[in-house]
Amino acid sequence: MIDLTKIYDIISIMKSKRKNIPGSISIADIARECGVSVMTVSRALRQNPQVKPETSDAIMNMAAKLGYMRSSRLGRPSARRNGKISKVQLIIGSTGQTPVAFHARLLTSIEQQLAESGCECIIRSANGDYQVFMRLLEAARHTDAQTTLIFGNFPPEQLHALLSALPGLILLDNPGCNISDGTYSSFAFDNTAAAHLAVEHLLACGRQKILLIGGFADHFFTREIETGFIEAMNSHQIQFSRNQIINTDFTASGAASALENVIAEKLFEFDAIFTNDEMAVGVYRVLMERGLKIPDDVAVCGCDNLPISEQLYPPLTTIKLNYDDLASQALQYIRAPGKTFVPLRTRLSPSLLIRSSTIASA
Repeated sequence: MIDLTKIYDIISIMKSKRKNIPGSISIADIARECGVSVMTVSRALRQNPQVKPETSDAIMNMAAKLGYMRSSRLGRPSARRNGKISKVQLIIGSTGQTPVAFHARLLTSIEQQLAESGCECIIRSANGDYQVFMRLLEAARHTDAQTTLIFGNFPPEQLHALLSALPGLILLDNPGCNISDGTYSSFAFDNTAAAHLAVEHLLACGRQKILLIGGFADHFFTREIETGFIEAMNSHQIQFSRNQIINTDFTASGAASALENVIAEKLFEFDAIFTNDEMAVGVYRVLMERGLKIPDDVAVCGCDNLPISEQLYPPLTTIKLNYDDLASQALQYIRAPGKTFVPLRTRLSPSLLIRSSTIASA
């Protein structure tokens, strides 16, 4: 005899698991929860003004609660026409985890090069908010731009939704290491190599007690420089502890607070610090307030070569990342003639720019 109770339990469990799979929520699920028709949900998600504002808000809130993301593809990347690109769509993400100064410089380089090549640039931005992103996604899907560039920081589910809806897009300053979708290209810096350069230089300066101040622990830049840092230390057989690796929020104030905590709690006695240029500003302030001289007491090395790095005193040794080259290679790729799309993964090599924050005589 069939036990219907067990069958119902299994169905319930399967439905529960299904809800945790990205893209598994359908508009029918949303319609059922809201007590409206599937067509009404479809119109609300497409920002159709025929739907009453209060109904639209209720549908969007339920869609966000259920984790709905449009997962259907528009097809494979379209064939290029003699490599002629007249309009480019640029999507920028910012959720409070983005190194703002770095991306501002990258944006400037992209805009300038697009203008010089006679391309029109459509800029769209997302701030992590669900409704803002859904409006952006709908507009991005129906653009007449020939290609899409995206950079900045997006929640994982939003980044995957973009990759699904816009096959053939190009990620800038993001290698896409954790993204399985194969229909995108990426142009990014080799951050692991950047950390190697910084550590090798600091060791050559006679510093072995190196403190690494990175950004958010789950950010790809942070993960990569930690990998490079650990590999470089291991290659010289220098013992290190996890207290040497500090995570904060990519800001100068965040780095200052993190460094103050290291000093106050005596977590690690350091003679050198590796961080990025933006956070180095906070490091300089704390060291000055503590009466520690750069580089006599503490050598400091940054990463990014932002304009502020040369204005600090003493000028900051940094890892140079060529923004213009990154933008140039990406734009050359999208302008290259060809009728088929071939995903490309490119890593640009960094270089070391030595100034007097690590070597007093520089």
